Amino acid sequence: MKNIVLLLIFTIIFSSCQENKKKTDVTDDFEKSYKEQKDSESLPDYTEHFDSTNNLYSNYKYKVAFDAPNHWSSDTGVSEHTIFRTFQQDSAISFAINVIELKMDENEKAPDIWEMYQIQKVKMDYTYKVLIPKQFNSKVEDFRASKTYIKNKTTLKRQFKYLVRELDLEYYNTSIVYQTLIDNLSYTFSLDVPTMFYDQNPSFYDNLIRNVSFLYGKDNVNNYLNKKEN
Repeated sequence: MKNIVLLLIFTIIFSSCQENKKKTDVTDDFEKSYKEQKDSESLPDYTEHFDSTNNLYSNYKYKVAFDAPNHWSSDTGVSEHTIFRTFQQDSAISFAINVIELKMDENEKAPDIWEMYQIQKVKMDYTYKVLIPKQFNSKVEDFRASKTYIKNKTTLKRQFKYLVRELDLEYYNTSIVYQTLIDNLSYTFSLDVPTMFYDQNPSFYDNLIRNVSFLYGKDNVNNYLNKKEN
């Protein structure tokens, strides 16, 4: 498999800004996206569930769930690897989950994302400091990265803001992006909220990530029991 740092950089690109990828073959090291698998009907039955009453999404293939605010709208997003998006359209607030499945050798272990970031900061920040400003014709401000955890999983958190101009509106948008690697899966959780709303209630938006859960089902139990028997 190609250098996993480079693959991780591309997962960020696909999750964040969907740059043109015709000139690269990096996707050869990714499994087909969840949307592609659904379209080709290659997924087993019942790999996801959405409770529309409680706005609760669960994906059993990728073992991740999110309990979204009940009054927000939800869909599958527009990016190729987005599996769930919840949003307030009138307020330009959104939270999205992207999952990319890497093709890894059987004995290959995903690195600690924070340790990797300490070595590869320039490459891993390229999306946020170069590509996103190009995409939005804006400048990234107040960029900062930190180590945090989601359900005991080491996570790389990035937070920044940029100026948005749309028709006769002009406002700053705050983005908070969390990324973690579990086995051969790269998870990216992205929150976008106008800075004026974020500043009014930062604790609410900061705590949305607490609504993410990683699922453990019968496959995990069966694998454990089989190992014990052997």
